[in-house]
Amino acid sequence: MRAAFVIAFKDLRERIRDRSAIILGVVAPFGLAAIFSLLLPTGGETFRAEYAFVDLDDSAPSAAFLSGPLAAIEEAGIAGIVVVENEEAARAAIEAGDADAAAIIPAGFGDAVQDGAAAGLTVIGDTNAGLATEILRSLAEGYVAELDAIRLSVATALAGQPEPDPEAVAALAARAVDTESPVRLVDAEAELRRMPAATFFPASMAIFFLFFTAQFGVLSLLAERRQGTLPRLVAAPIPPWTIVAGKAIGSFILGVTAMTVIVVASSFLLGAEWGNPIGVAALVVAAVLAAMGITALITTLGRTEEQAGGWNAIVAVTLGILGGSFFDLSQAPEILSRLSFITPHAWFLQGLDELAVPSATLADLALPLGALMAFAVVTGGIGLLRARTLVATR
Repeated sequence: MRAAFVIAFKDLRERIRDRSAIILGVVAPFGLAAIFSLLLPTGGETFRAEYAFVDLDDSAPSAAFLSGPLAAIEEAGIAGIVVVENEEAARAAIEAGDADAAAIIPAGFGDAVQDGAAAGLTVIGDTNAGLATEILRSLAEGYVAELDAIRLSVATALAGQPEPDPEAVAALAARAVDTESPVRLVDAEAELRRMPAATFFPASMAIFFLFFTAQFGVLSLLAERRQGTLPRLVAAPIPPWTIVAGKAIGSFILGVTAMTVIVVASSFLLGAEWGNPIGVAALVVAAVLAAMGITALITTLGRTEEQAGGWNAIVAVTLGILGGSFFDLSQAPEILSRLSFITPHAWFLQGLDELAVPSATLADLALPLGALMAFAVVTGGIGLLRARTLVATR
């Protein structure tokens, strides 16, 4: 076994000297993760809109819209509300960028509500503030729907009376306003099993470039053959499996080291939150073994370094795209989401999603770890057997 470690450390020295392992294993994935974190939103931004309010009616129903829905979103910190005199002032505020949208209650709004006539309010907004405008529009639609519900309940209670007493109508309307709706929305907290964006970018780039790092071990067998050193290794008083084991150990050390550096660096520099360290370590080891298995199988199918390296690159990019290394698969078509599970990338990222829950345990990682180890055993077993045959026949 000592000979295997000697071969492994010899390969590691070569990779460190030519900096290929450092660039592909650490610099490239961490650099791209940092760029994506800067260019794409990471979920830390807070939404806030500015709204103008125009009350041309000055009635109780119009004032209730300001003191009710608009006051609620202002208190929640979602929006700021400014009252202006007329529609022209509201439009001027939007054009100047002082407001994203405006709600305008026309004259006669309150009378129309009380008389059962058509009543409505106007919402105008900046074309560049579509979300803010839609939020204000939804508030307005909800408020008008609530007024319609109150009006309908009062009309139902007074049905059959020839001339309802105005005081009785006002009293019924007040009771309808004070009565709680039988159907209410209640906030509930749920555990979201999804890693934050600040973690997704380093994780996705790490698993993607891992397939370039993991190929170095078996790929060096072809380099040894080209350089004429493989026959010397075979002629040494060591069994062929020792040579293959040495190459595998070198790949394993490179892969685990590169992944560990990215996990630690992204935690301190990019604000990534990986979760339970033991679970992360288990996923990293399983992912490295899976990448080693697949790259070993692909590499042993090639006749030269260039051919094997090209095939590995094609497989790595294809699996990376299918596995969701470049975009969130939750937004992808269902067929692509299903196909992603034929890749180690998807299982590794799913495992990190499981760890996003503070109460997650190793038991929650049973399926992702099992899938990654299945890749490692099946493809790695075939790849190592082919690599041993390659050594024995040279």
